[in-house]
Amino acid sequence: MASLVFNTPWLRVRSLPEFAPTFLRRRQSSSFYCSRRSFAVVACSSTSNNGGSVRVRFAPSPTGNLHVGGARTALFNYLFARSKGGKFVLRIEDTDLERSTRESEAAVLQDLTWLGLDWDEGPGVGGDYGPYRQSERNAMYKQYAEKLLESGHVYRCFCSSEDLVKMKEIAKLKQLPPVYTGKWATATDAEVEQELEKGTPFTYRFRVPKEGSLKINDLIRGEVCWNLDTLGDFVVMRSNGQPVYNFCVTVDDATMAISHVIRAEEHLPNTLRQALIYKALEFPMPQFAHVSLILAPDRSKLSKRHGATSVGQYREMGYLPQGMVNYLALLGWGDGTENEFFSLEELVEKFSIERVNKSGAIFDSTKLRWMNGQHLRALPSEKLTKLVGERWKSAGILTESEGSFVNEAVDLLKDGIDLVTDSDKVLLNLLSYPLHATLASPEAKPAVEDKLNEVAASLIAAYDSGEIPSALAEGQAAWQKWVKAFGKSLKRKGKSLFMPLRVLLTGKLHGPEMATSIILIHKAGSPGIVIPQAGFVSMEERFKILREVDWETLNKGESAPLESPAPVPT
Repeated sequence: MASLVFNTPWLRVRSLPEFAPTFLRRRQSSSFYCSRRSFAVVACSSTSNNGGSVRVRFAPSPTGNLHVGGARTALFNYLFARSKGGKFVLRIEDTDLERSTRESEAAVLQDLTWLGLDWDEGPGVGGDYGPYRQSERNAMYKQYAEKLLESGHVYRCFCSSEDLVKMKEIAKLKQLPPVYTGKWATATDAEVEQELEKGTPFTYRFRVPKEGSLKINDLIRGEVCWNLDTLGDFVVMRSNGQPVYNFCVTVDDATMAISHVIRAEEHLPNTLRQALIYKALEFPMPQFAHVSLILAPDRSKLSKRHGATSVGQYREMGYLPQGMVNYLALLGWGDGTENEFFSLEELVEKFSIERVNKSGAIFDSTKLRWMNGQHLRALPSEKLTKLVGERWKSAGILTESEGSFVNEAVDLLKDGIDLVTDSDKVLLNLLSYPLHATLASPEAKPAVEDKLNEVAASLIAAYDSGEIPSALAEGQAAWQKWVKAFGKSLKRKGKSLFMPLRVLLTGKLHGPEMATSIILIHKAGSPGIVIPQAGFVSMEERFKILREVDWETLNKGESAPLESPAPVPT
């Protein structure tokens, strides 16, 4: 086989000896068409189409919310561009006129901005390669479609929908690929002119060689090859004058000088059609990298039936952009170490397309929550306190979003907060007093049997004498001093002292550091701290409940003690 190299370094055409090495053309209604030669197109992976500068694009369709898979694709494009000193382009693919809306476009832009993925060119930013919405580029598509018609790479197809359905049925009966077999690929000038005079609607159909193959060197998947005989002639312009997806994408990527196309693996089959269009228009081909799909835990494609799937949903659930970005980056990529905690800046520094895995990545919502908690607690203390304090006020728990109570509560409870919304639960838990449920639980039995009633009697006496209120008012040091003296008087220390105190004062068997918890409960009783409807049980009310416990009945195990009032809202 002889090898012919065209004026682009991206494509190599191999022609069989029995075919002429140049396009054979004959007239068809003031346009030309190419003979169907047998050839193979090989995409190189070491040459750039714009002097070596990296230009990547993320091209969402504004037909709904930004899916986490799309966000991961955008992130990989962003990281690749930033790590190479290149440009990250945002292009809106809104040719689906029925489903595309400006509201969805605005939501996608909002999600990308929230994630911190700022684009160098695109809507709201501009650039030298605009416009950046496909709906505003129709004149360009028509220009290039006419160029293909003139060169003979496409032809007018007057087949009706019924004709096409019949072709598919025949192919199915013969167990052949559903490729186009209509007559318009070889129609005479007279036949074409006759249909044009009748006003018959027509599409522009690309003339695919009957034999040959396409091979690309995918940056993630390695060598990928297709046989052209499985494709058939495909439509590039519909009868209503609207271009089809693969034609738009190819023209856009070429005219925007995109050097690397990093996209989801579901677009891999589109590469065959796009490569043929690149060659026909003599455009240099970009390098391709097809990223694996994000899978659900059952290894099916992640969908709404598995729970939240859009970036907007996770934002509303209280996730941080830092946690979301970090987790999405780890879905198919790693830096080769055990480290899993990265800021966006660190990801830019570490990212390499060679380390992107071609296997499907499992979306684990539990790990995402954990990751978010790591980033939440890594925030500067003042920022974390502001975030949580505002949440507590907006949730109707506290009257103010700042102050010493908020500062101390955040510091005490932050280890139990993975999402900002978790802060409601942990604070309400601190303010509640479920003594009845705790004492009635099997887990509390050892504490109850360890003469808990005697500790309760001594505790009540200390409260009535003013010792406890006085120690709490003086602060943590005074409280700890009192606890030590109280334990000495009962000849208790360690767990035998602290467990009874935790149960009797907090109403729980477990919780955050006890001394700080008791001090905060005392402070919460001050006027203007907790909203009355929040279900807070003050220290005074706790001791009232404690006095009413029927210890004798409880120790016999015949019935439960009295119910605690003021249930915590959920």
